[in-house]
Amino acid sequence: MSTKNVFKGIILVVLIIIIGYQFRDVVTNPPVTGDFTGAPAEVKTTIKNSCYDCHSNETELSFYNKLPFVAEMVRKDVEKGRKKVNFSEWDKYSEKERKTILYNILTKIKKNIMPPENYLLVHPQAKISESQLVAIEAYIKGLDKDMGIKESGKDKEEFEKDYTTWINNRNKKKTVKNAPNGIEFPEDYRNWSVVSSSFRKDHNSLRVILGNDIAIKAINENRTNPWPDGTILGKVVWNQRSDENWEAAIVPSTFIHAEFMFKDSEKYKETKGWGWARWVDQELTPFGKDSKFSQSCIECHTPVKGRDYVFTTPSIFP
Repeated sequence: MSTKNVFKGIILVVLIIIIGYQFRDVVTNPPVTGDFTGAPAEVKTTIKNSCYDCHSNETELSFYNKLPFVAEMVRKDVEKGRKKVNFSEWDKYSEKERKTILYNILTKIKKNIMPPENYLLVHPQAKISESQLVAIEAYIKGLDKDMGIKESGKDKEEFEKDYTTWINNRNKKKTVKNAPNGIEFPEDYRNWSVVSSSFRKDHNSLRVILGNDIAIKAINENRTNPWPDGTILGKVVWNQRSDENWEAAIVPSTFIHAEFMFKDSEKYKETKGWGWARWVDQELTPFGKDSKFSQSCIECHTPVKGRDYVFTTPSIFP
């Protein structure tokens, strides 16, 4: 058999494989249980055009998405995307979850994380323009007209009950279990210094950011990108309520959780140089079923990877 015929045979086999792949399902589209609604038509059109291929049950694939090797990457990307956010199952998210999702989307669009560059290379029409971004931002920030500040007597009762529980238990010996990744709860965090404070509009929660001695020294020496090994940053989070003695003030209410970042570039090399841990409720119950929970922390902090994965800018203390 001549070399020419062998070459033709190879081409024929490749064509048969490619054609065959066009008839296989790379991903299936489950039913739409509750479409993304409530946003202006312009915003919904932009989200659908830029996000739905990976984040909905209405994925549309082109012929090249079904090519050998490419098809498997596409399948994994879609499955991963739907797991994080699925606009076709919008009804499965609570109001708080929806708000958090939308704020995360806004952050990642502004940081050019979403849509991903590799997706835009073959889907240039999915690029979000400045005017589209303005419309998305106006819609999402417009959701904050009701800041969710609790004014009811029930909220005060919840706080008083929570406060009484804390008073009764604060001197009792408490054994706090390690986080699923083995990190121990830092018992001395109450003696750390305040780095800053913040308020999350999507969660309607107040938080104080703390730092251990190494963190504070790094701040004073302007060595925070990257932070030195040994740094520990903590965040204590509360629900909010109006102060009954000063109606204009928003103050901490019931405790939600305490979370920490432990810097060790070698020990935590696989998790971006940080050990992540969170303990919830007054019992300080470890968060997460296994060590994989830290991936959700990293995902959240990805927009600030250029700041060593830390959101907080130290506040000014003149």
